[in-house]
Amino acid sequence: MATVPAVAPKPSAPPSPPADPLVAYYRSVRQMNLALAKERYKQGFKVRTQEYIRGRGTLAIVDEEICMGCTHCFDNCAFEAIDMVDRKFALPEYTYTSRKAIIIEDNCVGCEKCAIVCPVDAITMVTKHGFEVKDGRVVSTTAPPPAPRPAAPAAATPRPATPPPAARPAPSPPTPAKPVAPSEPTETPSP
Repeated sequence: MATVPAVAPKPSAPPSPPADPLVAYYRSVRQMNLALAKERYKQGFKVRTQEYIRGRGTLAIVDEEICMGCTHCFDNCAFEAIDMVDRKFALPEYTYTSRKAIIIEDNCVGCEKCAIVCPVDAITMVTKHGFEVKDGRVVSTTAPPPAPRPAAPAAATPRPATPPPAARPAPSPPTPAKPVAPSEPTETPSP
């Protein structure tokens, strides 16, 4: 039985343009639309990525000594990440109530609206996930904080203290090894 060697198929020639001009026109329009969609997808992906980084990388922090309680940040926060807290101070002559802004970290998305509208710059944005963003670009990265180490288990029995070097016994000299005698004599066959 003879085997015929397998012949690799020749690559086919590119398809010839269709005879119908209308089909050719729609094919070219489709190819242009695909190229345009591909280009716009790249631009849209880049913008959306930068929006995600800008929005998720920072967290608002309020300096309570500077905050005057004007509620501009509270009114402009769309995510309800800012709450106003009343602080009462009792003086001998009268009591005074001061309002201060506090950030609810779980709701803050880092949009920076509160920092923009604050008239006294009491709100600053700090990095939240290990990177800093400026103008929609990552400018620096930091390592995440180290994980807390688990507490060492307490020993059940205290270890004895090592004696000082003078109280330690001197090491004994090494002993020579004893030769081992064979238990049974072995016979070697003679040729």
